[in-house]
Amino acid sequence: MTSEQTESFLSRAPHALVPALRALPGLAEALARLVREAREAWPEVGMDEGAFLAHVAERLPSTGEAREVLESLRAEDFFLAFACVRGEARALEALDAHVLSQVGMWLPREQPALVDELRQLLRQRLLVPAEGAPPKLASYSGRGPLGQWVRAVALRLHIDRQRAAPRELPIEEAPVALAERLGADPELAFIRERHQEDFRVAFRAALGRLEARERNLLRLHHVHGLSMDAVSATYQAPRSTVARWIARARERLLALTREELTVRLGLTPNELDSLLRLVRSQLDVSLRQLMAD
Repeated sequence: MTSEQTESFLSRAPHALVPALRALPGLAEALARLVREAREAWPEVGMDEGAFLAHVAERLPSTGEAREVLESLRAEDFFLAFACVRGEARALEALDAHVLSQVGMWLPREQPALVDELRQLLRQRLLVPAEGAPPKLASYSGRGPLGQWVRAVALRLHIDRQRAAPRELPIEEAPVALAERLGADPELAFIRERHQEDFRVAFRAALGRLEARERNLLRLHHVHGLSMDAVSATYQAPRSTVARWIARARERLLALTREELTVRLGLTPNELDSLLRLVRSQLDVSLRQLMAD
């Protein structure tokens, strides 16, 4: 570790801690150890030593015994979090494999679909800047295992979602609530009243025929209201690609709903088109009410 790197580290550390760090025998060796342990833990992830040490320095506490502060840092976890915030592909893969894969173990009583949804939302919370603030993962300070820190974030997210969730309508009431939002189109009102239960069954059956990723995309965008940019960050895919995925999932849902209605009903083509027009015009409402169940 060169003197220039050590001085750069000190320039980014909290001012109150700098005198103790500067007086610490073997400071350069301690910093070299952090870099070495990080490289050994994740050899496949590229490292910018200067940027990593600056990241560490900026997250040191302003008080404490300097040697204990440095020795308490978990270099391998600190570096993984740092590399993920920088968008390093190998680091993101490691985060998924070693940390986010444990969400199901943290919530053993939840359904797999909810666990998968929470994992995607957690990934977005950790890695996507919010309202000008840096990603949540950037606040990890390297003290304590990264897995435990992420678990705390996940459980808080789960609790917040439960508190913020709107009252879920019984599925029998959902089409009625939907009807109240549609206005006074006599044709649609007649078809809606006549085939309310058929619509419910057909729409739910169509949702069940979608692939898991299609349902998750629709849930994230239409139910939870995530922007295209947020969903793009969650899936680590270009925004244009995510937009195509969501549009394709919507059209596939509508096509499958039409198939289900065709099988169940003996409507004329005009009646079927009118019912599908109703579905298309209120797709967001239907998704929010029926996918929440």
